[in-house]
Amino acid sequence: MSLFFGGVGLCLGWAVAQPTERSKAFLQAQGYTRRQVWDSALLAWRALLNRETDSGAVALIYQQLGYIALHKGDSTEALRLWETALRFWPVYRTALQNYQWLRQRLRQPPPPTPPHLHRYTPPPPLSEKAPPTPGELPLPRKLPEPQWLPAARLQR
Repeated sequence: MSLFFGGVGLCLGWAVAQPTERSKAFLQAQGYTRRQVWDSALLAWRALLNRETDSGAVALIYQQLGYIALHKGDSTEALRLWETALRFWPVYRTALQNYQWLRQRLRQPPPPTPPHLHRYTPPPPLSEKAPPTPGELPLPRKLPEPQWLPAARLQR
């Protein structure tokens, strides 16, 4: 009997130790970042940002995107991304230290950028009630012609 429970415990331990798809995606994105393959890292972090719902994980993603932006030479975007990370998780020490460090190094604060010009994060999806912006008007749809059914068919 103990052999049976030992085997079940071993199987459960193996199942728990297997990385999930989410953790594999995070490890892949982190690997690209460590190897400084910026384009692949940027795509991997953006993909994670689109499907992540946990605020701590979203803060981590924004922190990493800020790191990438800084290494690509865009300090204004890095500051904005680190500030966004702190909005999702205000006690995130790494994002706070990076934000403060870069803010002190800059001689003057950067001008605010309009949201549609942010280069490192995808734009948020528009809701159905949002007014379209210039250049994003929906294509006109041709409505189908109504089909009239014979009166004999309707009486059944």
